Amino acid sequence: MPIEYCSVEELKNLIDSGESCQIIDVREIPEYQAARIKNSKLTPLSEFMEKINLIEKEKPSYYLCGIGKRALKAAEYLESVGYKDLIVIDGGIKAWVQAGYPVECG
Repeated sequence: MPIEYCSVEELKNLIDSGESCQIIDVREIPEYQAARIKNSKLTPLSEFMEKINLIEKEKPSYYLCGIGKRALKAAEYLESVGYKDLIVIDGGIKAWVQAGYPVECG
């Protein structure tokens, strides 16, 4: 199954519907602390191999970074080792913030 993309609007609708998904944030700790989507899992790309076990293999996962490049890199790696239902959030946290959606800080 190829890597898919979704817009921030699609992700927001999914979150609001209460559907089960995991949001994997591959940015670094300072970026995550500055602004993040509620309930997203921090799995920095620089520590990805050590934290890969935090990602549930059987659950759809949405990958987020600043604008999408690191998220795609993470999803491509996971696809190569057998993960499925990989979705990259198009535009990353930047698009999420620009759309006016809520973020947590700290």
